Amino acid sequence: MRESRNPFRLRSSEAIENDVTFLKLFGPGMLDLIPQTDVLWTKPRIIRSAAGAGKTSLLRLFTPASLTTLHTFQGLDDVKELHARMCSLGAIDQTGPRLLGVFLSCARNYGILDDLESDGVRKHRLLFGLLNARIVLASLRSCLLLHNLKFPEDLDKIELAPNASVELALGLSERTGTQIYRWAANLEESVCDAIDSFDDGTSASLPGSDTLNSLSLLIPGNLLVEGKPAAGHSLLLLDDVHHLTAQQRGLLLKATAELRQGVGVWLAERFEALSTDEMLETGVTEGRDYDREISIEKFWRSSQKKFENLMMSVADRRTSAALSVEVNSLDSCLQASLDGSEWDRRYEQAISQVSTRVKQLASTSTLFAEWINDREQMTGTLRERAVAWRTLEILVHRELRRQQRTFDFPLSSAGLAERAGSSVKAAAELFLSSEFKFPYYFGHKKLANLASWNIEQFMRLAGDEFEEVVSKYLVTKSSLLDASRQDALLRHASNSLWDEIPRRARYGDYVQRLLGAIGGFCRSRTYEDSAPYDPGVTGIAISMKDREHLRNPEFLRRNPQYAVLADVIAASIANNFLEAQLDYSVKGDKWMVLNLNRLLCVSYDLPLGYGGFKERPLRDLHTWMMSGYEPKRSLIQ
Repeated sequence: MRESRNPFRLRSSEAIENDVTFLKLFGPGMLDLIPQTDVLWTKPRIIRSAAGAGKTSLLRLFTPASLTTLHTFQGLDDVKELHARMCSLGAIDQTGPRLLGVFLSCARNYGILDDLESDGVRKHRLLFGLLNARIVLASLRSCLLLHNLKFPEDLDKIELAPNASVELALGLSERTGTQIYRWAANLEESVCDAIDSFDDGTSASLPGSDTLNSLSLLIPGNLLVEGKPAAGHSLLLLDDVHHLTAQQRGLLLKATAELRQGVGVWLAERFEALSTDEMLETGVTEGRDYDREISIEKFWRSSQKKFENLMMSVADRRTSAALSVEVNSLDSCLQASLDGSEWDRRYEQAISQVSTRVKQLASTSTLFAEWINDREQMTGTLRERAVAWRTLEILVHRELRRQQRTFDFPLSSAGLAERAGSSVKAAAELFLSSEFKFPYYFGHKKLANLASWNIEQFMRLAGDEFEEVVSKYLVTKSSLLDASRQDALLRHASNSLWDEIPRRARYGDYVQRLLGAIGGFCRSRTYEDSAPYDPGVTGIAISMKDREHLRNPEFLRRNPQYAVLADVIAASIANNFLEAQLDYSVKGDKWMVLNLNRLLCVSYDLPLGYGGFKERPLRDLHTWMMSGYEPKRSLIQ
């Protein structure tokens, strides 16, 4: 069933109302994030990322609506793999769902509690009172939905097990679903009334609770539906935790960490919830309290091939669902090579100009005669020959810059082959693209790389390209998008992302200026004539010592200008504009590497690989943040 003209425009989970459509579009590879452990459903877990990484979609997959729909439509080709993956996790089996997933968003005005003119204890009790009431209400609705029962007509088919300890934890005397629902609704109403009242009653008389004791209701076996346990496992899915205030978030994380209820709690939040110190902190907390913290971007960076496969799987699913074009694979719509005859004339021009430059450069020495002869005798496509000549130009520059030479003997063809490795060839291809305006950013692999580990960013880019595919197909009946048009669309998207930075990030103007300076610096180092950092520079690094300075309150008190820099770097990482890698060993020291978001690289004609970075002191970054970057030498035009 084809759903729309451009399914890539359905970027968020909330935008996909139909559960069957959601499941068909969901990439099963996303479940690689979830480890198969024996404590999967019994310990807290934090899922963190920048906006658009797929947190809400992942949580939605474990809700009753998704699980029951998945069971019903398990025979569909588009959901067979997803069904098998969910079975392996134990969330579902051939008889139906095995998991009671209770979804609750923390974006529902909890933050206003901290605006009350009241003491901290009162706010604390009201927060947990509201959370407990809403968790209980959501649990009852989820139970009915999981068992294909109706709300509120079938509430009395729910009851507490005879041996359930929920009464003690929650103060419940009621045992039927209807009674429990009224109790929770009354609690929610009384908390809201207390919020509106602004009286100064003592905390002992306040409605609410001191902790998250509603989880006792979700202990497997405590809730019965028509006399049988509601599910084999229970999972509380708390989304949008970043909408809580810092104090509320801290209370919630502490409460879930201290609970020993045997109930799983997944808390999903954006990095923006973290403080500057937390964003610059090494690693993630793992251990007794939290089975695992999942940083989505960090996971994909360690599994690049899995991310690429996930993106292309998602792309193919969305392409197949399109209404206006009969294709099943986005990859098949994207030109992936410049070896066609339409490029021959331009490559001939490039070969002529580059070979002339190389011969002039080498004319003062006998070193390069055999190398030049090798290139003149070379066969292959015009593109391959152009890249080979540009590679030779880079290598000649390198040889001429060597400061020590024992013998001035001609260099051999064997030596040329040894020096002309893949990184130098990649730099040569980049240089050719920049100088002769060949398209560089095209094909499905570069499209996946440009996502920078973010699903929404991928959807945005793929959606722009697929819109062009649809438009072209409607006019010409051809669905192939040429490399030049792909390149142009991606450059436009890069420019748009740069323009969005001031309104997307805290300290947005400073963030934009710092990132722009890093981009300009990377370009100046990438396009040096000898390509010393082949295939190019796409980031900077600060020493781990400097990184500790940015986390040290005493250092920041003595150097207040760096406090702003710390906030700006943290905001850049939180919004996925910079990708951080800690404890990188080089030059006998440890470094914090900060790579530009791959889409931001496009505006500076930078490569998309990783590993090319240059170390910089904090004073340089501060200058860049305040004044931008001015290159000290001319670039290849």
